[in-house]
Amino acid sequence: MTRALVTAGLFLFAALLPSPALAQEAGGGLTMIDENGRQAIETAVLRDQEMIAVDRLAELFRFDLSEDVRTRTVTLSAGGRSVILTAEQALASVDGRLVSLAAPVYRLGGDWFVPLDFVNRALPSVAGQPVELRLASRLLLVGNVRIPRVAVRYGPRGEGGRLSLEVTPETPYEVIEEPGRLLIRFEAAAIDLAAPPAPRGDMVRAITHDETLPGLALDLGPAYGSYRVIGALPRFAVELEPAAAAAADVSARPVPTTVLGDPASRPVLRTVVIDPGHGGDDEGTRGPNGTLEKHVTLAVAQRLRAALESRLGARVILTRTDDRGVPLDQRAAIANNNQADVFISLHANASLSEIPAGAEVFHLSIDEYGAEAREIAEREGEFLLAADGRQREIDMVPWELAQARYLFRSEFLADLVEEELAVRVPMNERPRTEAPFRVLAGANMPAVLIEMGYVSNPEQEAQLVDPVFQGSIVEALVAAIVRFRNRLEQGDFLPPEVEPPDIEATGAGDRRQEVEVTEDGATRDRRRE
Repeated sequence: MTRALVTAGLFLFAALLPSPALAQEAGGGLTMIDENGRQAIETAVLRDQEMIAVDRLAELFRFDLSEDVRTRTVTLSAGGRSVILTAEQALASVDGRLVSLAAPVYRLGGDWFVPLDFVNRALPSVAGQPVELRLASRLLLVGNVRIPRVAVRYGPRGEGGRLSLEVTPETPYEVIEEPGRLLIRFEAAAIDLAAPPAPRGDMVRAITHDETLPGLALDLGPAYGSYRVIGALPRFAVELEPAAAAAADVSARPVPTTVLGDPASRPVLRTVVIDPGHGGDDEGTRGPNGTLEKHVTLAVAQRLRAALESRLGARVILTRTDDRGVPLDQRAAIANNNQADVFISLHANASLSEIPAGAEVFHLSIDEYGAEAREIAEREGEFLLAADGRQREIDMVPWELAQARYLFRSEFLADLVEEELAVRVPMNERPRTEAPFRVLAGANMPAVLIEMGYVSNPEQEAQLVDPVFQGSIVEALVAAIVRFRNRLEQGDFLPPEVEPPDIEATGAGDRRQEVEVTEDGATRDRRRE
């Protein structure tokens, strides 16, 4: 009997002893994203288990926090809902319902800690809003934020490489080529991406997760030559072509020695240049709530680029990819130097009155030029085969008359854009107008300018920054470009129009030029002042 009492006393004494000291180490941390942005959340490692401080959760979600020292419990409450946690117990009482946890709740130095699975298993019930912890990407999502999951694979493909992506849910993206880098930017607050694959070879040196985009950054190696996008959301691929193959393709072409005729057999729409109006110090128009035209035009241009690349497989170039100023003549020069097949300039209108509203489409008129332009628009010139296989005219054309050869096609494109916009967004009482915009005058291809709405109208100002409205603009422009491409393939434009000369619209001082093919197969401009 005595021995039994002693044994029981020892067990009771052991139970009353404090728990072994907890050693706290810094954890990997989390990034919380909600409608207000993102912020870092510290985590800790206790007894080999990553945990988060309860008082930090109370601060983030504005919970009431109360501790009962006698029962060794802590309660989180909000809006009549509550969660009760007990020290050293791997349980949580959520409105009276027991929820198991991956590890016990710990109290250390006056602070309470819960394992990370508490966030998904118990927190949403008391938070009263969606809460999701994506541990693989260390993201804590709060509310109705849109964070797509991006799965990435990379591998060799012949002498090149292929980056395959699957995006869930479908999220607009754009591919941006910079010196030595290829960027894939998604229109989201962030992306959920596991560790990017490690590439091998000289095509790509590294693939990294760039949170500032957000998206992927590919550090290109010496073997890289060019890229193209294939497929459509939710799955698409970026195929990387080797530089050697591109060089061999050009050098394999014979140097042309004869004048060639009809250019109709070549692909009719391969490159589209999109011009986001204004930028940098040139803010453009400003709405009553502070919306800037330069930001609206860039946002829509980036959406349009992603849509055209994924749906048409076209090469799409922006005259600016960030908030920088680009001179008007340089915008046309970018299109000319990249041999664009279509040039689209995006803008947002404004008025002294808040009443005007609606989208408008502009193109140049033959009447803006007079007899000289009419003669240029209706004549046919001679052609040489350029180094890339495209036919280029040998003709001297004034810089300011570059658009004259394409006025008929520009007018037709403007009609299509107007028709497609009219079924998706409000239109101005003058939906299509002829106007002498300088940015169109130097464009050496069919060109139109779109005023997407009036930022001075409060209702339209809100629409212009709405992703849904911007998406409607993009859908209209994609549909119009597809119809324009189909018409080009029919080859039935009248009066006949032929490929214009290469005109590098670098400034009003570059007045006349002609193009010749040199002995190495390259094109060279010969200008006359």
